[in-house]
Amino acid sequence: MGNESDYGTGHDAAAGWLRAFDRTRPIQYEGAVKYDFDGGTISDIICPMYASAENIAGYARSGRQTRPLILCEYSHAMGNSNGGLAHYWETIESAPGLQGGFIWEFWDHGLLQQISDGRPAGDDGDYSAGTTSSGYRWAYGGDFGDALNDGNFCIDGVVFPDRTPKPVMYEHRELAAPIRLEASGGGVRVHNRQHFRDLAWLAAEWRIEAEDAPGRAVPADLPDVPAGGSAAIALPAGLVRDLPGEGEIWLTLHTTVREDQPWAPAGTTVCTPQICLRGEKRDLLDRSGERHRPPRPGPARVGSGDAPIELDGAGLLLHPLLAAAPRLSVWRAPTDNDRLAGVAARWAERGLPDPARELIDVVRHGDRVSVRARYLDGLITHEQVLAAAGEAIVVEETAVLGDELADVARVGTVFETVAGFDHAEWFGQGPWETYPDRCAGGPVAGHRARIDDLFTPYVRPQESGGRHGVRRFTLTGEANTLRIRLDKPRQVSITRYRAADLAAAAHHDELAPRAECVVHIDAAHRGLGTASCGPDTQPAYLVGAGTYRWSWTLETR
Repeated sequence: MGNESDYGTGHDAAAGWLRAFDRTRPIQYEGAVKYDFDGGTISDIICPMYASAENIAGYARSGRQTRPLILCEYSHAMGNSNGGLAHYWETIESAPGLQGGFIWEFWDHGLLQQISDGRPAGDDGDYSAGTTSSGYRWAYGGDFGDALNDGNFCIDGVVFPDRTPKPVMYEHRELAAPIRLEASGGGVRVHNRQHFRDLAWLAAEWRIEAEDAPGRAVPADLPDVPAGGSAAIALPAGLVRDLPGEGEIWLTLHTTVREDQPWAPAGTTVCTPQICLRGEKRDLLDRSGERHRPPRPGPARVGSGDAPIELDGAGLLLHPLLAAAPRLSVWRAPTDNDRLAGVAARWAERGLPDPARELIDVVRHGDRVSVRARYLDGLITHEQVLAAAGEAIVVEETAVLGDELADVARVGTVFETVAGFDHAEWFGQGPWETYPDRCAGGPVAGHRARIDDLFTPYVRPQESGGRHGVRRFTLTGEANTLRIRLDKPRQVSITRYRAADLAAAAHHDELAPRAECVVHIDAAHRGLGTASCGPDTQPAYLVGAGTYRWSWTLETR
């Protein structure tokens, strides 16, 4: 279906493509058009394209379903996409007549191109981990002097052109997992989600993850559970002994292939189902340990140094480890979905990419400094309160978005560190990229990575590299150590690129990584959806008008 763009997107694309072959008749189910093939070997199924989860649920409830429904395409993997996969699968698994579907599509159809002559490079260029060597790039429509083209619309796979998996592959792996976990009566129940096999082909280990303690792991004895069955299982006593008295505790069943399979060698990870054994009840200062630390004498100070909290003339924090002060952010580099759905154009019309900041006032109350500013002629107001607590600076922020801002990219804080930070460690979802509506495949745990590896090199640069549900993170390197704790799980990104850097580039090779780290802490972040060809993100993942509050601590050690 390479010519979908000739007919539009979503249901329009499906209708246009199918009408072109004159093989369908439309059937209406609760406002959703389904396409019933009349002939051929697939006449006993209904194969719609890009129907929403709500539409297929309506079909299943209609009372007129006589055949299984398979979505021949339902989630478009163009760029940073596939938001809502978990919602689709919750819906599909809620009714036996909803059989599943196919993600469009497997790989990005980029051609390796030597930039100097504009011709495909064949086997002469080098590539790995989704990127190319210097002097080459992954080329797409318009890169060959072709005036009529679909741009990067063919860059729409779950793997990069070199077959390196994108983060969505880990999301799908967890949704298709043969095992699910459920907390049950103080214990754990294991569900075998397979239709034909028992669990004998799998090996596993239990892992305990806690925010303030090292992780631990012990082998797991999987119960003898037939296909479609479940069984209660007792946890090894040593696994949960001597755990911290407070804070989150997560239980993960890391499941692997026991013996070599035709498609995977022994030891290959199959899934990582997870449940929360205990939630977090402490507030930010208790979690950071700063509430009971004796205060330093004198005025509020920057971290563990001797300088008081200082602001520049614009009311922005001056800090020895920050190259750019924390300030409000309401925009992201548009994803392919944002661009093709027209959302990015609306953001630009509103002035969200670079909203002018106007300082209202700065008020000091002892060791607290309150800074108020406004953006977009008062359509957004922002207050930032900075205070000392032990060795840390506590930052409390409030942003109020006016009613005209019904759909923005994010509401949060952005700052830049000085050069010299190389590694990040965090407690939250990961280790790969996750977003609010694409995070089922990112287990909560302690993770560590090189900062350069946190970025996802989509062929056309866009918002990427985010981690959902982050509770704390630490940056380390020759520059020093910078620790951040968040009031609740938040969306965080740490990369070498500003949003404007990503938005200005058409290919990954055009990006020049900065020596500094660009850090985003989001109180709210818009979902990804799949609107380049399919539904946008669900209403629950839109970011609109209203009041947003978030807080965090900054500590240098």
